[in-house]
Amino acid sequence: MRLATGVLLMTGLVALVGCSSLKHSDSYIKQPTVCVDKKWYGYHQGAGCPSTTKVVAPDASQEMAARLAAMERERSRLAEELEAARRQSGTLSSRVSELERQLADRDRDIATLRSGAGDNAAFAGQLSAAQSEKDRLAAELAAARLHNEDHDRLAAESESQLAALRQRNSDLESQLADRDKELSGLRGDLSAEMAKLKQAERGLIRALKPQIDEKNITVDLNNERLLINLASGYLFGSGEDQLKPAGADALKQVGSILKDFPEYKVHVEGHTDNRPILGALKKKFPSNKELSEARAMNAAQALADGGLSGAHAMGVADTKPVMPNATTEGRAKNRRVEISVTK
Repeated sequence: MRLATGVLLMTGLVALVGCSSLKHSDSYIKQPTVCVDKKWYGYHQGAGCPSTTKVVAPDASQEMAARLAAMERERSRLAEELEAARRQSGTLSSRVSELERQLADRDRDIATLRSGAGDNAAFAGQLSAAQSEKDRLAAELAAARLHNEDHDRLAAESESQLAALRQRNSDLESQLADRDKELSGLRGDLSAEMAKLKQAERGLIRALKPQIDEKNITVDLNNERLLINLASGYLFGSGEDQLKPAGADALKQVGSILKDFPEYKVHVEGHTDNRPILGALKKKFPSNKELSEARAMNAAQALADGGLSGAHAMGVADTKPVMPNATTEGRAKNRRVEISVTK
């Protein structure tokens, strides 16, 4: 609207300026009228001029110059408005172009989207695969967190167990130290006991040296036990339970030495070979069991006669052979009386 108004104004201005240069042969310029001798000169409207008035025409050049200046100012204003309108028109054109470009971009986007509609299934598959991977990773993360929690719990339990083990180890070390002290004491006691048994062994060896040399008696100290082995042939006759004089004397000597060690226990065992009792002896000794018991009891009595009381006697027959009974030598070794001395 402003652009149209400016154009109309400019058109009028140009027309006015053009008229100022024309001679008015057929046209009149609208300017102040002049009344001379009661006649109007120039363009006028209204009644006749007064007869008494004498009006002198004004300087037409000055009037025209003023009007021209006013019109020039108006023209400048209108030119400025026209330039502003043109600038605004350019801005509007740029905006229209921008909107058209954006519209074209949207059209292309729509076309692209429409052309890519067939890929929706592929996109959906990719999205599903991505979601599955996300779910898997979430599950792994949850499992890892649970594992970490279990690890922390196990670590705490392990720390507690370790503390308990350390305490247990400390207790065991303390107990071990106590046992070491006890063992040291026992070793000392054992040494003392062994020293006593060794003393008894030496006394028996000195007293029974002739029988030992003849291999009728053996004396051995082993594993805290003093063992005195007496051959049955040296102590008894065949099938007999009564001691021979030499055998009785030897047992009395043993008793006289062992009585000095009352803190020790003395066991007497009677042994036989595996041959059964025959003939008239069966009435007295139905088996080797009874024979071995009788011989053990008579040997214990001989020890008592030597001064050692309280010896325990028992017969084991042929249940504890020291050699096979298949040979004469083996059967002779198995027929024996053993005296063991232990704490």
